[in-house]
Amino acid sequence: MEHLDVVPEFLAEPGVEIGAFKTPIPGIQPTYVDCFREFGNEPTKPDYYGTACELPFHDSSLRYVATSHVIEHVANPLAALREWYRVLRHRGVIYLVVPDRRLTWDEPRTLTAVEHSIEDFQRGVTQVDGTHIDDFTFGVDWSRFSPDTPAHAIDTARHALAGRYRAAIAEGNEINIHFHTYEPDSMARLVAQADAVLGLPGRIQVERVIPDFPASNPIGFLIVARVRKSLRERIDGVIARVFKRRPALRADARPL
Repeated sequence: MEHLDVVPEFLAEPGVEIGAFKTPIPGIQPTYVDCFREFGNEPTKPDYYGTACELPFHDSSLRYVATSHVIEHVANPLAALREWYRVLRHRGVIYLVVPDRRLTWDEPRTLTAVEHSIEDFQRGVTQVDGTHIDDFTFGVDWSRFSPDTPAHAIDTARHALAGRYRAAIAEGNEINIHFHTYEPDSMARLVAQADAVLGLPGRIQVERVIPDFPASNPIGFLIVARVRKSLRERIDGVIARVFKRRPALRADARPL
């Protein structure tokens, strides 16, 4: 199954795709946001600055939030889900493509428990967090992560990379790693439990889990979830969109 087999059923504008870089999800015309102007010396070409945990949109303004191979880079995934709930309208969709730990260089690493993500949320973890550095740098399958590194140089390369990440954290800078690892069941449980942790009982519901997705690059899986807004949130959203004609994008959104 490919994106174009699923997108027409779930995604209608207006929406946002976070961190699309060179492989935007086909079949949609979202506003693109990213926190990087370039990645790997290549331009990311977003419309506006934004992160998974901080989006430049008004409350209850969008019909979908889409990401592909982004959530593993988020240190606090429950904070991201809270932000996505905020910007989505009633019955808005979370469209989440995630690498499957078993099919990527993360395969040797331990699967991230839902309880770990809950603890990260309760601690208010941000991207300036070094607690996952060793798990990432010394846990990944280096032959897949950096296939050009000779076998005799792998240990040195691991230590050097870990050192660079620690130096960045010491200077108060964010780091970009796979903070966590996921499989379809674990991510579905995390999304299903998010509403209880966030104080939104019954308002984020998983509707579809598709493994080996997309078929053209089957190293991940798709989670589709739908949000239910409170009556107050629904009314406020309609007043803002219809009567005040407020655009989805906030006035302080930063073009990139």
